[in-house]
Amino acid sequence: MKDVDEKIREYFIVKGELFRLIMDSKVMMERGRKIARGIARQLITLGYDKGKLLDVGCGTGRVSIPLAEIGFEVIGIDISPTYINIANRRAKEKNVEGRANFIVCDAREMEKCTSNYKPFSSVIFVWSSVIGYYDENIDSKILSEAYNITTDGAALIIADAISKEYMVLHQYFFGLTRKVYEYDNVVVIEKMLYNPATGNVLIRQDFYEKSQNNLMFIGDSHFELHLYSLDELNKLAYRSGWCLYRVLTDLDGEVGYSPLSSLNVIFVKCRK
Repeated sequence: MKDVDEKIREYFIVKGELFRLIMDSKVMMERGRKIARGIARQLITLGYDKGKLLDVGCGTGRVSIPLAEIGFEVIGIDISPTYINIANRRAKEKNVEGRANFIVCDAREMEKCTSNYKPFSSVIFVWSSVIGYYDENIDSKILSEAYNITTDGAALIIADAISKEYMVLHQYFFGLTRKVYEYDNVVVIEKMLYNPATGNVLIRQDFYEKSQNNLMFIGDSHFELHLYSLDELNKLAYRSGWCLYRVLTDLDGEVGYSPLSSLNVIFVKCRK
């Protein structure tokens, strides 16, 4: 049986080109720009329009680069060398290489990886990046490392994430265990199996390329993700020195939380 490190390496590095078909699609790039605008709005409201931002699990820069275009100084870290090379190239193409830099880094070692760039005034985790791929102790360590490299009063934003409540509602009430997505010229059939006893969801993705009126299978990928409820995430963050500040239905500013939508949470650094 593969351990967690092997599974993560397989999904994001060995089969990373499949995941990139999703992340680099037009719809997800636009979603990244929308998330960036929402994050910028929240940070400016908090008074963090200055300072340095760390994007953990940045991928190819779909959120980091739009933030740099808005005017933020951004450092992005990701475990995939391929993603980091693409992100740095795109930053140069967008003429923001002076404000957006990307480095290969395992999030569990972010304090060491970012020693030449810290301190940061804010840290962001977007979508299913990093939190949930390991166990609770390692997730706590990751949040503690984020605490250690930030300034007093810094902000931590977990955006566009899947919560335990969301999965329970969609799988057991709506019966949605299989979804079909279209990303440009690719169709992804996603199957999810959620275990309420462990809080883990197994996700399998089958990738097909559109070819005239047919679909041609090009590969599959699967991973396991631990989901947190809002309360569990709040307690996990608090143990690492982060206090809940705001929960948003969306990053454009609607306060509140609905299990029908993704989870957007803002924490502020309060104590250790």
